[in-house]
This record gives sequence, C-alpha cells and structure tokens, in this order.
Amino acid sequence: MLPFFNLNKNLFTFLFFFIFLIIGIAIFPHFGISIDEDNTRINGLSSLKYIFEILSPELIENSDKFTNIPSLHEYREQGIGAIFDLPMAFMEYIFNISDSRQYYLLRHFFNYLIFFSSVCFFFLIIKKRYESSHMAILGSLFLVLSPRIFADSFYNNKDLIFLSLFIICLYYALKFLENSNIKNTILFSLTSSLATDIRILGIILPIIIIFFYLIKNFKFKNNKIKVLSPIILLLILTPLFITLFWPYLWNDPLNNFITIFKKLGHFDENIYNFYFGEYIDARNIPWHYPVVWLGITTPLIYIILFIIGFIFTIKKIYKNLIKIEQDENNNFWQNKKEMQDLVFFTTFLIPLIIVIYLNSTLYDGWRHLYFIYPSFLLISLLGLHIIKISFFRKRLNIFLILAICLLSPTFIWMIKNHPYQYLYFNIFAGKDFNNNFEMDYWGLSNAKALEYIAKKENGVVIVGSISTTDLNISKNFLLKKYRNNLIIASEIGNSKYLINNHRNWLGKKNIVPMNYETFYEIKIDEIPINTIYKKIE
Repeated sequence: MLPFFNLNKNLFTFLFFFIFLIIGIAIFPHFGISIDEDNTRINGLSSLKYIFEILSPELIENSDKFTNIPSLHEYREQGIGAIFDLPMAFMEYIFNISDSRQYYLLRHFFNYLIFFSSVCFFFLIIKKRYESSHMAILGSLFLVLSPRIFADSFYNNKDLIFLSLFIICLYYALKFLENSNIKNTILFSLTSSLATDIRILGIILPIIIIFFYLIKNFKFKNNKIKVLSPIILLLILTPLFITLFWPYLWNDPLNNFITIFKKLGHFDENIYNFYFGEYIDARNIPWHYPVVWLGITTPLIYIILFIIGFIFTIKKIYKNLIKIEQDENNNFWQNKKEMQDLVFFTTFLIPLIIVIYLNSTLYDGWRHLYFIYPSFLLISLLGLHIIKISFFRKRLNIFLILAICLLSPTFIWMIKNHPYQYLYFNIFAGKDFNNNFEMDYWGLSNAKALEYIAKKENGVVIVGSISTTDLNISKNFLLKKYRNNLIIASEIGNSKYLINNHRNWLGKKNIVPMNYETFYEIKIDEIPINTIYKKIE
C-alpha cells in the first residue's frame, strides 16, 4: 500500500479531521450572510424571552436584547424549532454580544462545528457498514466535497443543522437496531427529538426505524414484552424530549405540534422559483423539481455511483422478496449490512416520495430536502464498494488513487470559487445555468458587494437594491468601518450604486434603470452572480 495510506489508521483519521476542523475555523468568516439569519436569530431570542418570562421576568427588563422581540406565540416564523437558535441566543445574552457582525459570526462558527461533528458520525456510520477506515474517509470526503453542502454548513442554520442532526440520529438508529438496550434507546430517542426540534420532518426517522425493528423481531412471538419494551420506551421518551427542547410546545404540546405539522410543506408566502427559464409559484411546483435540483447540483461522480448502488439495492430487495415468498422464515435482508443498506435506501426515498406526493411547497432549490443527502451518499458509497470488490479487490492502492483523482475536480472547483461554493452546478445544468435556474437566492454575495463599494468610496454613500433581497442584514454583517460608510436606500432613486443578486421572489425580471451602468461583477465560471451598477454622472 502507498506509504501515506499505510499510516496508522487512527493517526490518518485524526489528521483528516484535524485538517478539516482547522480549515473550517480559518475560513468561516469568509462567507456572507443569508437573508433568513435575522429571522432565526429572532426565533432564538423570542424563545429565550419566553423562558425568562417563566423563570425570572426581571432578566428581560434589565436587558435591551429583547427590545422589539415578539413574544414566542406571536412570532410569525413558528414552524422551526429553537434547538440551535435558543442556545445561540443564550450565548449572545450571557456574553453580552452587541455587535451585529459578532453575533452572526458566533452563529456561523457553531453552525460549522455541528456540521463537523456530523461528519465524524458519518465516518462512524460508514465504518460500521464497511469495516474499513479507507471507505469511511472516502465517504466523509464525499460529504465534505459536496460544494453546496459545504458552503451552507457555515450559515444555513435550518437545513444544514437538520442534515447534521439527521446524520447523528441515523448513527444511533443503527445502534438501536443492532442492540435495543436502554442506553441505545435513550440516545436514539434523544437524537430523534433534536432533529425533530429543528425541522418537524425529523420524526420520519424513528417511524422508519420502528418499522425495521418490528420486521427484525417479528419472529420472536413468545417474547412480546421483551420485543416491545424498547419501542414503548422510545414512544414515551421521544415526545417528552421533543417537548422539552421546544419551548413553543410547552403550554400545549399536542395542539401546537399538530398546528405545526399541518403547516408542513405548505406556506402562504407568495414566492416564485426560477426554474428552466420560467418563474413558477413555489406552492405549485412540478413533481420533478427536487429531483432535477438534486441532479444538477451534485458532483457527477456521486450521481453515477448512486445509480450503481441504487440498482444493486433494488435487485437485492427483489431477490429477498422472492425468498420470502418461497419461505416465510426469510427476511427482507440476509444480514446486518443488507439491513443498513435498506435503512439508507428508505431514508432517502420515502421523504422524497412524500414531498412529491403531497406537492409540498419548495423554494430556493432543494435545500428543504438536504437531510436526505447523507443517505444518497451512503447509496453512492455502496456503488463505490461494488466497483472496489469487482475490479480492485487486490489493488487497493490503484483504487484509492483513482478515487482521489475523481474527487480532485470538485476540490479544485471549490478552492477556485471560494466562498461561493453554494452556487455549484454540474454539467447537467448546462453552460448557461443562470438563464435556467435560481442563483444567489439568499443574497449571500450582497455582503461582498457592499464591502467592495465601501472600500471604493471615501465618504458616506447611498446604496439600493433592484433584487428582492434586503441589503440591511448584509450591511449589519460588515465590519463597523464599512457599515458607517453605507446607507441602504428604501427607494432606489437617490442611490449612487445599485446591487443586483439576480433574485426576484415576485416572479419578475429585475430592471436596471437607464441612468446606471455596470460597475463591478462577482462571477463564478464566468457567470455573474452579483452585479453592482453605478449612477451615470
């Protein structure tokens, strides 16, 4: 084996994760800020305010943190839990962080740390399945070298936190299926509740795992109490933990949970998606919308491997069904590894089918379904494993070199386009992807555009936006010396500069006034993602 791969396995793993951690810590301030982050911050503060109202109301009166913060049950953004936002709000309060850039950077830092932790658990899942550190490292690289996922891991405190918690929950789900003792049952119910407390769809994993558990144990008819005890404990603890970590549920757990569940996937916002060159209502998207977005924003090599793994899994399911038909004592899987593959298969496919069947509201690409991506990659790794055992059983060095070579183009692209990895498209999107699909939907590049303007101007300058994204949160993310030089115009008429991140929620084309000309553009792959216009003097 190559000397580098022949290092002590634990040392090699440590080096991989140490480098990954250091890189993240070094670059987390480089990313912009999304337009949703002010809402999620308020979500945390409103939950903290609610807790203080119960425990010690004077804490609210003695702090200006809660000025203009709505009460928890009046906050319009209910529907996401506060499992991330509440601890961030508490840290902001306890350390008295008043500078807007600092409290947003705090959130970005912990956003990344949670993702980093989930990659560690992803490594453990793969190692459990393949009993190979090399496969576990490669699988972890698949997740890290997914450009959109990697970029979102620094600022997306909804979808990426949910993805991260879903990975951790999936690990304990496998532990629970392997050994349903009290410890594993508690850990699985705890992590299930944490995932559910960021997005309510997290409840789908314990439902799937209960189904697997019952299939696995249906033969033990004489030990019903022993078989059902872990399920009963799981069904008791999970709702309790969900309620405990979600303050919104405290005063009326069942009804408030049902209210949020009814809103699942259906929102009243009048938002339009730009899809195949046309604006479509996000409340009435075509069934193929999430499938296409997954297909055009995932590195091609992962898709090819996924197809191999997916077909292999389908064949295995078919063969096992035939065996069950011939002998009812057979099962849907022949061994523990097949069962794990089936868990990955169902946790990818079932949520996707549900979203398509219910015609759920989706906007900004497929980010609401990011949580199925780890299962997608686990199926891709099955495809990689099949190639390995078919062609490289005795040539591990060649296999590892080939795998690294196939990952290199994505790695190079991510370095070249840092910190705009969130706009990755593969060849399926075409060269003119900007004319067909949504680009910088969250306005993350606006902060860099504002900073560029502030650096070019000596005094105070008025800046407006011709997109539907608000520039104020981007301004608040800048260093104070830049913030003080910028005034965000409510009307664009008096603006010296206009910023266009090419996003319009209303389904209209952004119109540039005749008396403005292009001043500067931020680009990826030679495609403008943000354009600054300057008034013609």
